[in-house]
Amino acid sequence: MKDYGPKPNIEFHYHIQELIERQRIRSDDREYHRQRIKTLDDREDLIKDSKEFILTDFWCDKCKQDFKAVAVRQIEVDWSNSSQRIAFYKTKCFKGHWVIRLITDRHVDAFYAKSKLLALDRGNHYADTVQPFESGFNLLYGKK
Repeated sequence: MKDYGPKPNIEFHYHIQELIERQRIRSDDREYHRQRIKTLDDREDLIKDSKEFILTDFWCDKCKQDFKAVAVRQIEVDWSNSSQRIAFYKTKCFKGHWVIRLITDRHVDAFYAKSKLLALDRGNHYADTVQPFESGFNLLYGKK
């Protein structure tokens, strides 16, 4: 006599669920380390491509003003992670305060948020970046 009754689905067994979860964790971990290595390689490429001396814009927090100056590139090793290096340009403002511009972590560089000249430049070119779905587009370009 054959048993044609319902069989439990093997993929819902708790041992199989544990195996699937372990595989997912290992896959996520492998992907994380691939991304980490890629990030470190990108960071090293930024350092390698940067110049030793450069004339660039700076913002002094103490003087509250923008200025141009020749800066020197400096590279420091993160003490908590020796494979990660941090690069930046460093110079002094006209009153003698030290200021820096980040090379490797540009997304946290305070210059982009605090510089008055950069904010003015953004305001001057605001109309160049207005999209058709944004308010003000019809005012600038008229309706079709």
